[in-house]
Amino acid sequence: MTTPILEIRDLHVWFRTDEGEELETVRGIDLDLAAGERLGLVGESGCGKTTTILAALGLLPAGAIVSGQVLLDGVDILAGGDATVRPHRWNDIAMVFQGAMSAFNPVKTVGWQIEEALRFHGFDRAGIPARITELLSLVGLPEDTENRFPHELSGGMKQRAVIAMALACEPKVLLADEPTTALDVVVQDQILALLVELSERLGLAVVLVTHDLGVVAQSCSRAAVMRAGEIVEIGEVEQLYRSPASEYTRTLFESTPDIGAVSARAQDSRTGAGASSDSRVGIDADGDPSLLTVAGLEVAYGGRSQKRAVDGISFTVEHEELVALVGQSGCGKTTTLQAVMGLIPSARGDVSISGVPAIGASRVQRRWLRRQVQPIFQDPYESLDVRFTVRDTIEEPLLIHGVGDRTRRSSRAERDRLVRDALESVGLTPVEQFLDRYPHQLSAGQRQRVAIAAGLVLGPRLLLADEPVSMLDVSVRSDILGLLADLKRREGLGILMITHDLSTAAEYADRIIVMREGRIVEQGTPDEVVNRPKDPYTRLLIESIPSPARATRR
Repeated sequence: MTTPILEIRDLHVWFRTDEGEELETVRGIDLDLAAGERLGLVGESGCGKTTTILAALGLLPAGAIVSGQVLLDGVDILAGGDATVRPHRWNDIAMVFQGAMSAFNPVKTVGWQIEEALRFHGFDRAGIPARITELLSLVGLPEDTENRFPHELSGGMKQRAVIAMALACEPKVLLADEPTTALDVVVQDQILALLVELSERLGLAVVLVTHDLGVVAQSCSRAAVMRAGEIVEIGEVEQLYRSPASEYTRTLFESTPDIGAVSARAQDSRTGAGASSDSRVGIDADGDPSLLTVAGLEVAYGGRSQKRAVDGISFTVEHEELVALVGQSGCGKTTTLQAVMGLIPSARGDVSISGVPAIGASRVQRRWLRRQVQPIFQDPYESLDVRFTVRDTIEEPLLIHGVGDRTRRSSRAERDRLVRDALESVGLTPVEQFLDRYPHQLSAGQRQRVAIAAGLVLGPRLLLADEPVSMLDVSVRSDILGLLADLKRREGLGILMITHDLSTAAEYADRIIVMREGRIVEQGTPDEVVNRPKDPYTRLLIESIPSPARATRR
């Protein structure tokens, strides 16, 4: 048996609450990791994953209470507190923190920041320039990256640079906390492949923290599943996928969209509105205008040297249809949604809602459109006003659009009824338990349901959902997407949903539109797009999706 390089034994972590109580958040964790091995630490938000790896590096806040052992090559580095942990940070155990977008100092070059890490840990100054070049090459970045500022790098390049910095002092163990969060599937695939390559080439032991079982299946040989501060199951990834011992593990796998399973179902599961693979006319079978018609939409930025963010796209959305707009970050998806909402004055082309133009609309038409078209934003933590109760949040659109006199009792009663109906429609019942709560008193899934209720309270015809589940855990994602699909049928809504995840689109959408560099390269039913893709870019998106079934067949 291979000797573990890192062992975590009976790790417990407590935090003191404002009332002076001690809240245990990590309960008796046992893990071991060999050189060159990759272990996935999986679970939903709040289960203790990040707390576990921060405790292993001695990075928890001063008020945290930690017991147990963290053995590095058999030596307990927690035994003497910070004094015994500090010499091993970055030198033996390094960490890739979540969110490469905010990991760097924005006013310093990438090279300066890597150099700072090397100098702090006593690296020979004369060898620093060569070491920086070596590190950038190791993670696949060009040499001139060291002279660039973080804002000049793409998301994938920033994540590679963060990994380069973590490897600066040649650590034995790398702790990666959600390293692919906020990256599109193609870039995510590249970063995971890089971690696997580095692990194999350098003999680097990697702990990969994530809530995505597809990511773990693609990049790790073993996985530990956490829930409520405890490990409920640990084993080979294929074993966990084929025959999980825990019902919770089974639930996580079932909640993870699997492009292979979707592909098999797609051939006979999509019928009804929007079945045509090329919907551009904007007139339905009865001669009525489509709910949403986009024809020749163009959006350009940059003055004279204009760059077209959206380049002449055309599509429709019908009643009771969910259309997914799929593509990598920067392809023009969100710009398209903003143009549909009338938020980009420079947009050109034709956009109409039930025949009413959204571009060049009159004041009266704009007011009508704002009631008929409602957005659902990406981040439920940011989209709700922290000072508003749930009642205030959902009632605000009614007040803005003049639903009833603000002072009349009958009007207040009508608004209260509409607020309650909206909460019931998104499954937040009993309503009385939620009306007076603030956002911080809600889970992430409950917050997103409140945001959806606020969008529904005016009785719109069209919902525009911008990555509505990208910030949520896998089980919560399936709940929210199932809710949208149910609302589409129950309320007769049309939904235009942005996502970079083609497996999610194939699971829930009636039609998929694939965008690349501002243009539509393909559109059709899930069966057509997933099983018979016409464009090489669509095939690239499909191949980049982390799939538990596909990965465990390797």
